[in-house]
Amino acid sequence: MEIDKIVLEDNKEYFIIDVLMINQVKYVFLSENLNPHTSIIRKLSTNGKEIIGLESEQEYEKTLRLFTDKYKDIFC
Repeated sequence: MEIDKIVLEDNKEYFIIDVLMINQVKYVFLSENLNPHTSIIRKLSTNGKEIIGLESEQEYEKTLRLFTDKYKDIFC
């Protein structure tokens, strides 16, 4: 099985772990070297062509909570 990868502005390659649609926004969950300690969350721009940062700590917390809820059987 091959996992999709992208390169971000830090010139590091990240694996795409999951993509969730939340309130009509596509959030991308990424990890460098599939290491959970290097996980980051980004979102797709409205045109779907750019990966952009989150706007606030609250947005990060909301998306992380929904991601962990989705995979609660793995995390617990």
